[in-house]
Amino acid sequence: MPGPPRVVVVTDRSGDRLPPGAAEDVARGWARTAPHVRVEAHAGHDGGAGFGELVAERCGTDTATHPVVVPGPTGRPVPAVITLVRRDGTSGATAYLDTAQIAGRHLADPGLLADPGELSSAGVGRALLLARELGAQRVVVGVGPLACHDGGAGLLRALGAGDDLADLPAVRRDWADTQLVVASTTEASLLGFHGASATLAEHGVDPQVTQRLESRLGELTDRVNALLPPQRDLLTGLPRRPERVAGAGAGGGVGYAVQLLGARTDTGARFLLDELGIRDRLPGALLVLVTDVYDYTSVHEGVVADTARAALDVAAPTVVLGREVSVGRREGMSLGVSGSYAPRGTEDLADLAARVARTWTPPPPPPPHAPR
Repeated sequence: MPGPPRVVVVTDRSGDRLPPGAAEDVARGWARTAPHVRVEAHAGHDGGAGFGELVAERCGTDTATHPVVVPGPTGRPVPAVITLVRRDGTSGATAYLDTAQIAGRHLADPGLLADPGELSSAGVGRALLLARELGAQRVVVGVGPLACHDGGAGLLRALGAGDDLADLPAVRRDWADTQLVVASTTEASLLGFHGASATLAEHGVDPQVTQRLESRLGELTDRVNALLPPQRDLLTGLPRRPERVAGAGAGGGVGYAVQLLGARTDTGARFLLDELGIRDRLPGALLVLVTDVYDYTSVHEGVVADTARAALDVAAPTVVLGREVSVGRREGMSLGVSGSYAPRGTEDLADLAARVARTWTPPPPPPPHAPR
């Protein structure tokens, strides 16, 4: 016989807008009015600030956190944490780096952020070395908006590539046995109209500055391509330009630098769906996505968009609960979102879940001959 209906709650913990335990609170609220349903609580993240903290929280007893001190974007020492996870049945350990702790925009003054060309990613390189020293055979680098905008050159120099990056081929060989993953908030390339420099306009950087930074990144990629000639596409015969790869523009080029070492790249949200086993729980379930603000941005990228698409792939229905909802059903239809709901009056998210549960998981009808 089939089991009871199943609800999978996934909260968007990106940017710490929802607190730890929010998924469990919503799950309890749902179960309050739908006790006949099995409700699971999970959390997702986009790979930006708070990424490492969420992994440490969700991986539980398999996790150890290691405080370290590394250079920040201005060169001053800053504290950070390397999250190390050892899983049963796997060899070695996985280290998770939250690069916002190392080179986040909060670590540089506004004047430097207005022209970030001299801010460095060297601290991320130092953290990679420390992760390997801790025994990590796999390193996941969470990358969101950062203060640095050096194309990852500081990172590569910290790994031993040299001031002119002449030893970059040797550095790549040195890291060949370490599995690297970039979990990024963006799929932007390093160069181009939608690249790393172009996106600085969102932070109020003057167009003349962004054009100069774009030129500097172009010079960097010319140097890298001379040292590491790009492979050619088998169909077109054209070189596969690493600076055009999705995610290369993450963190002002931190994504690009780690990709040069052989990293695979995914959005943080998609990566954690598999890393935390959430994707496997979606078939046959009702997905309840919980976010702070459900708006035009969250419809297109991030935890809500990527998780809803994963549910759509397996024909699992999806509803969204948000503290604020500013898009309607039409905008969410491409994601397979069937409904979106915001609190009324003094409702919190748990109360909202209890109300919506009455619509989406009503109690089963009584047996045909049950006494009335």
